[in-house]
Amino acid sequence: MRRLPWNDDVTVTVAALRGLAPPPREVQAAVAAIVADVRARGDQAVREQTLRLDGVELPAAYGVAPALMDERLGALTPELRAALDLAAANVRAYHEREAVAPWRMRLAQGQVVGQAVVPLSVAGLYVPGGLADYPSSVLMTAIPALVAGVGRVVVCSPPRADGGPAAGVAAACALLGVTGLFPIGGAQAVAAMALGTRQVPRCDVIAGPGNAYVTEAKRQLVGEVGIDSLAGPSEVLIIADESGEPVWLAADLLAQAEHGSGAMACLADVGGTLAERVTGECERLSGELGIATGSVVIVECPDRAAALALSNAFAPEHLELHCADAGALVPEVRNAGAVFVGAHAATAFADYAAGTNHVLPTGGSARFAQGLSVDAFRKRMAVVELDGAAAGRLAEAVATIADEEGLPAHALSARLRAQ
Repeated sequence: MRRLPWNDDVTVTVAALRGLAPPPREVQAAVAAIVADVRARGDQAVREQTLRLDGVELPAAYGVAPALMDERLGALTPELRAALDLAAANVRAYHEREAVAPWRMRLAQGQVVGQAVVPLSVAGLYVPGGLADYPSSVLMTAIPALVAGVGRVVVCSPPRADGGPAAGVAAACALLGVTGLFPIGGAQAVAAMALGTRQVPRCDVIAGPGNAYVTEAKRQLVGEVGIDSLAGPSEVLIIADESGEPVWLAADLLAQAEHGSGAMACLADVGGTLAERVTGECERLSGELGIATGSVVIVECPDRAAALALSNAFAPEHLELHCADAGALVPEVRNAGAVFVGAHAATAFADYAAGTNHVLPTGGSARFAQGLSVDAFRKRMAVVELDGAAAGRLAEAVATIADEEGLPAHALSARLRAQ
């Protein structure tokens, strides 16, 4: 663990926190080489990169058979099946509520304008799996895609030692009716979905969390494919005052640290009353749970305003508010992927079953990005309807502007409709 004193220049503290992530130049170079390899050699490159990075030799046809997914679903314990069903219902309810509907309106000159909302044809979903089995990430990525009406859903997730998918990931795909599952991970999986191979369909959008290499691959391929956000590695910033419960805070910090490489957990200790006790609880739980604390940081903040300034500058993926009257702070939060209000609202609840999505912007991108939503899997198309009367009322204004811009064909096109 590390402890940082307060610095009135919050950019210094933000730089120190961001410095816990893998060196960006090393990640960028490694990802660029993998993307170029997949671009040039397709599935052969995917298989060779999987063998090199994961130690797994994939067959020529490496897609997962739907029968295997159904088998994994049937093998779930009743308790896990019920938990996944509950989580899926809550996540679906949340995303159905947020979905945008098409609309039309008539403007003053008589023209009808509006938007058509069209689902994308193929969505590529990345489900991490290097350290664990993440059926929750299948729910979080596939459900909004299905609510959006996407035609085909493709899931890529790192293979297990036998070359197959993680059991929970396969079961969750079967639970949702997703049949396109490929046991590949890392930058090579992102490249395969973005570029298309003989095995993996070319996707219109890639969504889902991942490590620094997955996130960098998404960044490098923007323009050839849409992405949801730059989601990963995971991070949490907790603002807590003297009312904070040290063992709860320690558990929440370690819950982010256990995501592994590049993950970051920060406590903004308002008033400096919690650092010693939280450090002690982190060390105790670290020993019990086997989770390293190298990515856990405590920042001493003189007051709540300072802690909020730090949070808004850092723009965390997860922001927890363990303060008296925590709800009063929410209007002052400008930059966060998700806000968890009150000591009981641990990030873990939303990671699994509260209903909101756990795929959130990281690395400071919460300054301009938002969590995964139905909108990531749909596009809005402008629709314009004009009859002769509306065209006549608009034509001269359009032509006048076109004349000013030196575009005579535009002006003629409008004036012809006015005749």
